[in-house]
Formats: sequence, structure tokens, C-alpha cells
Amino acid sequence: MSEQPREQSKARLRTKIKQYPKLTKSNARLFPYRNEIRALRARDAAYDDIRLILAQENVVVSLNTLYRFCRDVLGEKTAPKPRQPPPKVVAIINPASVQPLASAVPASFQTALQERRERLPGLWGRRKRGPRIADSKNL
Repeated sequence: MSEQPREQSKARLRTKIKQYPKLTKSNARLFPYRNEIRALRARDAAYDDIRLILAQENVVVSLNTLYRFCRDVLGEKTAPKPRQPPPKVVAIINPASVQPLASAVPASFQTALQERRERLPGLWGRRKRGPRIADSKNL
């Protein structure tokens, strides 16, 4: 009687093994080196460095294949996506509560600006818009 349940469990196990997905060619090529790849990744080796080391052992794979192998077979987690900043909140301002700019600037600052404007000669006043063309009188 104990033989029959064992045979049934073995039969179920065989069907599960048949249904289990096979490794792709590239993953099957990397599978014998899984412990070495895991050790290199534990030392923070870059995928490209691991690829070059494997190429020296005549195992040629692409970076994407190596990345997928580490993710799927070795169970490495992918890097988290960068967090998006929270949406900007637009405040509605009551126009009556806003002070005019002239009253917000101290009077001493305004007088200092006025004196500076008066000290500037006429030619050296505020620059006019447009291209900078030399005045022929000053040449």
C-alpha cells in the first residue's frame, strides 16, 4: 500500500518536471557559471565587466542576456524607478492682499536707485534693444 502513493507522487513530480520551463540557450550557457556570477555581483561588479570575464572563458553573451540571467535565475531585484516629484500646488492669491511693488521696497533703496540713474551719463544709460552697432561718432 505504501508503494502506490509513492508511485503517484513520483508520477506527479515527473509531470511537473516536464511542464517546468526550459532554460533558453543563452541562460543554459551561463548556468554553469551562476555561482561565479553571483560572487562577482556580490562584489558590485558591473555587467560589462562580468561579460568581459566570461568572454575570456569563451562564453560570449550580450549585456541584456547577462542582466536577464541575473534577474531571472539569480533573483536580483531591479533598481527602483526614480520617484517623481509631487505635483506643484498653485496658490490662488487675493489681489487685495498683495502690496504694490513700490511700497514693498524701502524708500532708501528707491532713492539710491534714483541717484544712480541721475549719475549715469546719457550715452551710458540703459541699453537699447536690438543689435549692438558701434556709433560712428565714438570711433
